[in-house]
This record gives sequence, structure tokens and C-alpha cells, in this order.
Amino acid sequence: MSNKPTLTLLKHYPEHIPEIAKWHFQEWGELFPEKSEADFASDLAATLNDGTVPLSWVLMLDEQVVGTASILLDDMQTNRDLSPWLANIYLAPAARGKGLGKWLVQQVMLQAQQLGLTKLYLFTEDKPEFYQQFGWQPLKQERYEGTLVTIMYWHN
Repeated sequence: MSNKPTLTLLKHYPEHIPEIAKWHFQEWGELFPEKSEADFASDLAATLNDGTVPLSWVLMLDEQVVGTASILLDDMQTNRDLSPWLANIYLAPAARGKGLGKWLVQQVMLQAQQLGLTKLYLFTEDKPEFYQQFGWQPLKQERYEGTLVTIMYWHN
């Protein structure tokens, strides 16, 4: 990496919402069959806050948006009793394999602590081991939109 990555609130880069919505729709659209790419964009627009959940961040590298992360009040049609959620952990394909995912998750966990959040949830299709290295614990598995997912929690 020629430059250090930075984490910046999405509210400072709203012009990137269409591109990010396309990434998220391509990555997770099958888990949200009722949502269109435009719905993903409006969900992102709802996170243009500062200091209050829901929040989204962009991972910048060499002045390019290469990743995203969010903390949302809810992230599933089920498990509405659990909140808030770490969500939208996404790296553009060219940014993968460089340790940026670990950096991104750690930075957002720090942001959560600074916001006074004592517990977070997430769900993952295939990466529970990735999150366990940061202290996340499996809560349960369930079939969600036809896909087996692991719901995990973290508390500080």
C-alpha cells in the first residue's frame, strides 16, 4: 500500500452512494430479494449521520473509495430484538488480500466504542472465523433467505 487507509464518514462522500449501492446489491442482493439497487442507495442515504446510528463509513485508499462499513439499527427481517448491527463490510475486489478488511473491522469497532455502544451484532454467510479473531462470538445459525448464516455478537 503506497498510502495509509483512512476511514471517513459516508456523509462526506454522498456522491459515491450510487457506486457503493451497486457493490452492495451485487454482493448481498440475494439476501434481500425485496430490495432493488435503488433501495440499497436509499438505505445508504439514511446513514449520512454523524455521531448517531445509523452510520456508514468509506474506506479510502489513494483518494479512492475502496470499501465500506456501517452500523445499523437492524440488518435482518428476523432478529429485530438485536441491535445495533455491524453491516456492509465490503472491499472492492482490487482492495482485497491486503489486510484492509481486518483494519476496517477494527476501526469500526473503535468507532462503536467511541459512540458508547457496548454490544454489536452481525451476520455472515461464510466468514465467522474472520470475525472471531476480533472477539466476536457466534450467537446462533439460521437459514436466512435460503442461505445459512451465522449471527454473531461482540461486546466491550
